[in-house]
Amino acid sequence: MTSTGQTVSTIGSQIGLTPVPGAGSGTTGALGNAVSNLGNGVTALGQGVGNGLGQLGNSTDPLGTSLASSGNLIYDVGQAVNSTGQLVNSLGTGPAAPLSPLTTPLGGAFSQVGNAVSGVGTQLGTTVAGGPVQQVTQSVSTIITPITTALGQTTQAVGDTTGLGAPLYGLLATLGHGLDSAGKQVGSATSNPVGPSLGNVLTKTGDTVTTAGSLFTAGGTTGSNPLAPITDLVSSLTGALPGGTGGTGGTGGTGSGNPLAPITSLVSSLTGALGAPLNISAGVGGGVTVTRPGSGSGSSGGPSGSGVSIGGGAGAGATGSGNLLAPVTSLVGALTGALGGATSGVGSGAPAAVPALAAKK
Repeated sequence: MTSTGQTVSTIGSQIGLTPVPGAGSGTTGALGNAVSNLGNGVTALGQGVGNGLGQLGNSTDPLGTSLASSGNLIYDVGQAVNSTGQLVNSLGTGPAAPLSPLTTPLGGAFSQVGNAVSGVGTQLGTTVAGGPVQQVTQSVSTIITPITTALGQTTQAVGDTTGLGAPLYGLLATLGHGLDSAGKQVGSATSNPVGPSLGNVLTKTGDTVTTAGSLFTAGGTTGSNPLAPITDLVSSLTGALPGGTGGTGGTGGTGSGNPLAPITSLVSSLTGALGAPLNISAGVGGGVTVTRPGSGSGSSGGPSGSGVSIGGGAGAGATGSGNLLAPVTSLVGALTGALGGATSGVGSGAPAAVPALAAKK
């Protein structure tokens, strides 16, 4: 949220510096100020929530801190309305001077409303920050803190008990790190100030996705704070605490070196409810093999099983055939083939080869 507000403010600054044919510098400057003020409001709200609700368990009044930030938001919205009034007023200058009898009073009305709104925001922030309101918010904070603690512990317990927590954590970590990497590339792709700001939005989004995984398993959290899964998520979402990425770093027990490990682990856990869980492995070139326990190389006297092998060895799939979706289509084909075979009977040893779904070029 904070990074989004900063990006909007940066865009507003660029608008103010960009010459527009037929418009004076006062017009573009007023428009840029209106956009920048809206961005400042979002930034203030993000910082307030991050420093408030993002500090549950560590702050005596997290709710009050968050509510106080709404005063800053209202103040900045009022300033944006004020800038809009200046924009309207500027439309009656220069070649468009004949419009001034209309634009001048209308712009003045906008400015008056904006200043009044900003005054309300200032008063609201002062009122919430002290006195009787603060006593109420502190009392409510003492109630919601244990509730939030129980919620985080419950989701972790469910995830660890069902066995889905670690795969979900690994999957979200993979997606989050991907967004983080994309954000860094976007930020370094251009010298325009908007580029790094937009890249920071992607990076913070990746941090939020990664941190969300810690809600599903106790293995994804660090420290002794029982509220860490939720506070880390709020902090990442608002972007108020620099470097606070909560449960980043790690794959939640998934296999290293395999890009499909989070997905295959999750699917294996889900299919375990159908009986014996499926064993899923992904080859270097995108090939996927799905077997049930008991399947093997066909040794005599061994327990019978079933298996399906999709995709070739190294060099096939996404890297060899040019089909970027080969790992996904192979995995889907493998799962449907294996589950279908499970209903028709028990296989006879070595997995049967099935043609790859993605045609090689």
